[in-house]
This record gives sequence, C-alpha cells and structure tokens, in this order.
Amino acid sequence: MAIVQARPETEKKEQSPPRLDEKLMKPGKYEVTSEDTFTVEIFMRKQDKRWVLCSMTDKGATKEEVIFRMWTYNEMVESRKMATSYDPLKRIHMVDHDALNRMKIQRFMVSWTFDKENPRLRIQHVNGVMTDESWTAFTRLHPNICTFIIERMNAVYDYNN
Repeated sequence: MAIVQARPETEKKEQSPPRLDEKLMKPGKYEVTSEDTFTVEIFMRKQDKRWVLCSMTDKGATKEEVIFRMWTYNEMVESRKMATSYDPLKRIHMVDHDALNRMKIQRFMVSWTFDKENPRLRIQHVNGVMTDESWTAFTRLHPNICTFIIERMNAVYDYNN
C-alpha cells in the first residue's frame, strides 16, 4: 500500500512579470478594467411589516447601495456558456437565466450597504467569487428587493442603462 502525501506549500508560484505593453501604456479610453464599477441604488421604506420600494423623495425612505464590477467580453461569453444547456430533442440551446443571474451576482458583486445594520448580511469573497453563504444572505432579502437588484444589474450588463 502506497501512502500519498500532499506537497508542502513552501514552493511559491512564480508571478509573471508585468507585460511590457501595459507598463508603457495604461488601459485606454474604451477598455474595461478591474476598477470599472457601477452602483445600484435602492430606496425603500417599511410598510405593513414589509419593505417596499419607493422613490428617494418619499418620507422615511432608506437608501442602500450595491456595487458591481463591470464584466469583460470574455467573462460575459464564459458566463453565458456556463448557463446554457443543449436540448437534443428540441435541437435548441436554452439559457438558464436564474443560474446566469446567480453567476453574475457571485462573480461581480463587490459590496453592498445592507450589512451596516445587519451583520448577518455581510458578504465575503474567496478568490474574487462570493461565497455560497453570502449568496444565502442575498436570498434572505425580500424578493422584491432581490428582483430590483437583478433587473438593474441586467440593465447595465445587457443594455448599459
């Protein structure tokens, strides 16, 4: 019987030197960088023991913000491929929009302000991806708030509105 042991983590991965073209010239006017973000603003107020969406001029409105990172073209293609399945009987490709929205939120949501007053809604990232526990925190929000965030997020990603 052979015993297999894991390699010690003493070997550090060599980081590749920065590309020369990126040192000479920073990203240009139309390029997407990791610093490109957008904010979804949500105004809501408590009515009959539930949270309803409202405008910022309503009395007692609470403002929350959700910050997303812009996706690159390659990330868009990869995400859509991962959420697409092929039905051989119908001979069509079907996109699972719920899975796609979950991928977008887990990969591109940077932060939000819901955790200021409720520490159970704190989101964490591992290797740049939101954890499943954080996804569960997202699903604890009222469904109308989740739907609003997803619709605004998709409006920016799909139509740049």
